[in-house]
Amino acid sequence: MTRNKIIEQSKSAFAEGLFCLLKNEDFENITIKQLTLESGYSRRTYYRYFGSKTAILDEMFLKYLHSYRECLLSTPIRPEDISKRFINFLWPYHQRVALLAQQNLLIPLLTRHISTIANTLLDIKVPWRQKKSDNRQYYYVIIYSIGGFCVLLDTIFKDDLPEKPQQISEALNSALAEIALQVNKQ
Repeated sequence: MTRNKIIEQSKSAFAEGLFCLLKNEDFENITIKQLTLESGYSRRTYYRYFGSKTAILDEMFLKYLHSYRECLLSTPIRPEDISKRFINFLWPYHQRVALLAQQNLLIPLLTRHISTIANTLLDIKVPWRQKKSDNRQYYYVIIYSIGGFCVLLDTIFKDDLPEKPQQISEALNSALAEIALQVNKQ
């Protein structure tokens, strides 16, 4: 096994261990000892890759963000498909997202990475975004949208989660359509 695969394997083990512990423990109460026992790796390995439990969440989030970017780049994007594609991407991880929301970790996690999320999304070429030399206005719109979407996700995943991802994306699409209708009336 290559060195990079070994590193990834140990980082993943700590993330798996953390989420396993989050099922029964509050984030603040989880100790490094518990994490090392759950992951099967040493304290030294933990400190080599992570300075804190939050760093584990950050590492995992950035890995998922990279995967989401690859997903968006794989096929053309239509405005009406954005929420569906996001929810479908997120759904295999919905139990983890629910744990983060229930532990009040989701919004702080997304807030720490909001500029990275915005820059990642700006990096993706979409037909409805006009070519401009200054992406600042799009950056602000994306930041604003992400903020609302973060709160929405946190609310959905704290409440009784729908059984199917389509229920979330349909509700989101109808809410967005209603907002657009109200804005266009003015």
